[in-house]
Amino acid sequence: MDRFFFKLYTSIQKQRAVFFIVLAVICAGLCSIAFQVSFEEDISKLIPSNSENEQFQKVLKNIRFTDKVIINIKKEGGTTEDLVGYASALKDSLIPLKKDYIENIQGAAKEETLFETMDFVYGNLPLFFTETDYAILKNKLSKDSISKTMKANYKTLVSPSGMLAKKEILKDPLHLTNLALQNLKNIGIEDGFKLKNGFVMTDDEQHILLFITPKFSSSDSEKNTAFTKKLYQLQEQINTTFDRKVTSNYYGAAFIAAANAKQIKSDIQLTIGIALTILLLIFIGFYRSVWIPLIILFPTIFGALVSIAFLVLIRPQLSAISLGIGSILLGITLDYSLHILTHIKNGETGKQLYKSITKPILMSSLTTALAFLCLLFIKSQALQDLGIFAAVSVLGASVMALLFIPQVYKKKTVSNTKKKTVFNRITAYPIHKNKMVVVCLAVLLVISCFSYSSVEFNKDLEQLNYKPEQLVKAEEELETITNSVSKSLYVTTYGATLEKALQQNDSVYSLLKALEKQSEIEAFNSVGGLVASEEKQNEKIQEWNQFWKSERLENVKSSINNTSEALGFKSNAFASFYNHLNSNYKPLELSDYPEFGSKMIADYISEKNGFVTVTSVVKANENQIEMLQTRIEELQNTLVIDRKQLNETLLNTLQNDFNTLLWYCFGVVVLALLLFYRNWKLVVVTTVPICLTWLLTIGVMGVFQLQFNVFNSIISAFIFGLGVDYSIFITNALLNKENTNTLATHKTAILLSVVTTILGVGVLVFAKHPALQSVAAVSVIGIFSAMLIAFTVQPLLFNLLIFRKRTSTDGNH
Repeated sequence: MDRFFFKLYTSIQKQRAVFFIVLAVICAGLCSIAFQVSFEEDISKLIPSNSENEQFQKVLKNIRFTDKVIINIKKEGGTTEDLVGYASALKDSLIPLKKDYIENIQGAAKEETLFETMDFVYGNLPLFFTETDYAILKNKLSKDSISKTMKANYKTLVSPSGMLAKKEILKDPLHLTNLALQNLKNIGIEDGFKLKNGFVMTDDEQHILLFITPKFSSSDSEKNTAFTKKLYQLQEQINTTFDRKVTSNYYGAAFIAAANAKQIKSDIQLTIGIALTILLLIFIGFYRSVWIPLIILFPTIFGALVSIAFLVLIRPQLSAISLGIGSILLGITLDYSLHILTHIKNGETGKQLYKSITKPILMSSLTTALAFLCLLFIKSQALQDLGIFAAVSVLGASVMALLFIPQVYKKKTVSNTKKKTVFNRITAYPIHKNKMVVVCLAVLLVISCFSYSSVEFNKDLEQLNYKPEQLVKAEEELETITNSVSKSLYVTTYGATLEKALQQNDSVYSLLKALEKQSEIEAFNSVGGLVASEEKQNEKIQEWNQFWKSERLENVKSSINNTSEALGFKSNAFASFYNHLNSNYKPLELSDYPEFGSKMIADYISEKNGFVTVTSVVKANENQIEMLQTRIEELQNTLVIDRKQLNETLLNTLQNDFNTLLWYCFGVVVLALLLFYRNWKLVVVTTVPICLTWLLTIGVMGVFQLQFNVFNSIISAFIFGLGVDYSIFITNALLNKENTNTLATHKTAILLSVVTTILGVGVLVFAKHPALQSVAAVSVIGIFSAMLIAFTVQPLLFNLLIFRKRTSTDGNH
């Protein structure tokens, strides 16, 4: 291969202008394709999908509770009137945001809404009655009970408030509406709260809670940022208006997502600024040229363009997460440029240069690309995108580095090349001959054998979220207000149609009612008392008609008329009530519900792309969860969703897939090395350091009690790739005994690669975001481990297996 690339080099030398014109055209074409990229920012795409969790993922996308924003308005020395005034001002200020950001605001109710609710329930009484209600109703229909009720009605009518109650009493003298309304409590105000002055207020009147349903998902970072910024501006204005006697705080997925996005952006800007500044100084100082950074970066940029353009052609949307993680490829792809530049700087040109660098660079890029393509075995779009992006990037960067850098970087551009730099002096030292270093490394490897197993996988995504102090405080206050140690779970039924989902929800609602009555759950919120399947509604209507048979209806009429006439009511005063009991009731559709009902229903029922979910929120203690899950598992098309437990389960799947993936990667690397070297001893010399690097990395993590997580596990694949690169370069350098400077040159290039990668990733230790910090820690340990073992163990292993045999063979000759 070195002859082929050398011929290309000489051909380009003769037609340099044509080469650069063609290269410019190719880059322009790649840019035009790459700029058509459409990103998807769904973090769940990282989690592999399979038959077991596919339904979970589908259901999770439909649930709407998790994206709500909670506004906690609280007294800071003000009065209840101030509290209500603040809430009214804030609610009015939110109305202009409905156009772009807000779908619904809850926690405030107009007085007319109560009457609207009562009218709606009264108009559809059979649909809101339960078996328990019929048992109570039987007792209410005795002559004595009716007489007592009618006398109470009369007292109400002659009281000062009688004018307000007259319409309701004439319409519903037996107060059936109030009985039916009790069945809506599981979709109304929770214990510890009350409705006062049109707002949901705590019993002690210290807090008012408002709930906002955004029009967008919490994964939409652009909308989140704009929305939260506007809310904070409104908060500051109203706080000032009320002289801070009443204040508010926000909490919800939108604010957590916005805080994370802002912090990540801030951290990356800071760390990249530090890294680029230092890298520029190092490159300029080492290569004595201000153009070097541009020359080094071009193959990397070219490789990235090729990979994005390739992905655009085969995917409608790319995972922004995968490309974000893939940016850490900088350390691997720069490696090729650095090797070539270092060889040229050390005096190698033309045929000699290509003989030294072609084989190790192509071997390194091919094995690394094959290792990354193993990500295609994981059923996760984000990780598959990452695998393709990484593989095409390293191949594109390596080939472009071989073609481009020797054309633009000449020995004459460097002044005083014989002068040794700090890097040259460090790499010239035979560290593998230092017994103290070798003994210390051996001790570390022995310790790693024991500490290796103590490294755990952190499945709690909450710990990887960045929460500023104000959000932490808001969360603590909300937990205090609800005064509950119980956990919220989602019980979701699903189906291809609304009717099928509602039929399942009927069973769930009955079960939850029974469990609540038996104190086997703390409480629950469900739409089941308000919305039932058409099948269930027809059953309820039939039950109503059977209950109000003509004989019973006549007895009730007679009892009401006898008592009412004695009290002075007209003989036909309650005619409308009798007619209503015998009405021709029909099942309701969602469109039949008034505005207040539609808004509540929207939280519980969701339909997207022909998939319908109906969700109930259940509060249960830890010792009740297992029983609840067991009972729900007996129902078809129904899931209990514990967000934390679900994340742990899905991430456990990801962890197992990564463990399998590492074996795939290792197998691919071994096979590739066997094809290249055709010598099992050389394969051992190259692969043992890779294994030891992995052992040492995890062992040191165990010593310092560091954990793997979904982010740094992915980074470990890049560390594996760097370890492969370093091992291949060192093996090829050790084989080249014709040039005694080859090993030092390769070590210099590796050291530069370590410095660039550490600066590119390691500076993330200065980040405040927990996920970025974890990435930095694992990267620094892994990269240093790869370099140390490549510089020490590999030469010793080579001397043991290869060099001694070669020397003895030469001696026999």
